[in-house]
Amino acid sequence: MAAEAEEEVRLEVEAVAAMYGEDCRVVCDFPPHLVVHVRPNTADDSSQQFVELFLGIKASSQYPKEPPHVCAVESKGLDENRQAYLISSIQNKAKELSDYPMLVTLCEEAGEILSNMNHPAGDCPLCLYPLVPEDNDSSALSFMKLMSCYHCFHSDCIMRWWGWLQIDDDDADSKKNGTVVTGGARNFGLFFLLKSSFFCCTYSLEQVSCRIKTPQVSV
Repeated sequence: MAAEAEEEVRLEVEAVAAMYGEDCRVVCDFPPHLVVHVRPNTADDSSQQFVELFLGIKASSQYPKEPPHVCAVESKGLDENRQAYLISSIQNKAKELSDYPMLVTLCEEAGEILSNMNHPAGDCPLCLYPLVPEDNDSSALSFMKLMSCYHCFHSDCIMRWWGWLQIDDDDADSKKNGTVVTGGARNFGLFFLLKSSFFCCTYSLEQVSCRIKTPQVSV
């Protein structure tokens, strides 16, 4: 009987691996231990993706009678509050499904919650004002997203920052001599980092308003 139950769990792990393909890493098939790369349902268009999660699921040999432990192995675009809400919601779902196969359901639940959270949140790291005002003011600033980490900034803040670097360069150039290294190389490196390694997408408020007018998750 125990061998039959173990085989059922192994088949369940195989089903998750088949469904998520390269986005699923099976650490152990029994007791199940998985890391699944979960994205919102807009993941086919990377410009419309603001969050993602590497969901860790680790169970004991008593699974599914004993629900697995879930955790965020890594995430993008989620602050501490939203990440804590997401993980606690999935953990609660696991408790609800005790005694039943649940691995696929937990991954799907994570995807649904991420889809509801798939909008910029928090403050611009440069000016510390909200990226998107609560009243959805149509005159709100556009913003830019760094594709490598999903951090968002007001577009005007980025441009003012870049302008400040140019002024800094000009000041350095006016003082340079044969032995002094100016800030130009440093600023070129920052520019290359921003424009190449951290390719930016620019958005207006209207482009994301569909996600922030009636969010299904209040976090």
